[in-house]
Amino acid sequence: MSATPHFISDLHLGHKKILQFSNQWRGGTTIQEHDDWIVTQWNKTIGKRDPVYVLGDVAFTREGLQRVKELNGQKFLIMGNHDFAQIHEYEDVGFRILGGIVKYKGFWLSHAPIHPNELRGCANIHGHVHSESIDDSRYINVCVEPLGGVPLSIHEISRRNLV
Repeated sequence: MSATPHFISDLHLGHKKILQFSNQWRGGTTIQEHDDWIVTQWNKTIGKRDPVYVLGDVAFTREGLQRVKELNGQKFLIMGNHDFAQIHEYEDVGFRILGGIVKYKGFWLSHAPIHPNELRGCANIHGHVHSESIDDSRYINVCVEPLGGVPLSIHEISRRNLV
């Protein structure tokens, strides 16, 4: 079986306050339970060879960042506005760091949604907005909240006719 690219954003590992903001969409009542839920949701879908593009806001603590080691797949990171660790710390837990905005096939990958004038015929796979959505089919929100913590595959994006 060939490796399947997946996308997700805004894991917020180790972020205690995320449970106040998004608890109805995330698992767990404590940050430990939340982080365990993220790992479980991820690993039930992602194989060892699957590339996963994390579109920012990985972890809020060093302990949270260490949980990335438990996640299956080949991990690529586009850093978000809450990714404050040093680059080598992300690399040490298994990430390959990409630029702020990356073109991937017919998509722009970014943490925050990019301006409509900059789409240039491509759709934008993004995070940052959590449970919010943009009323424009060119924007694909891959935050944890709408995905139930399960990274979205490129096949599912095509199947759902999201673009």
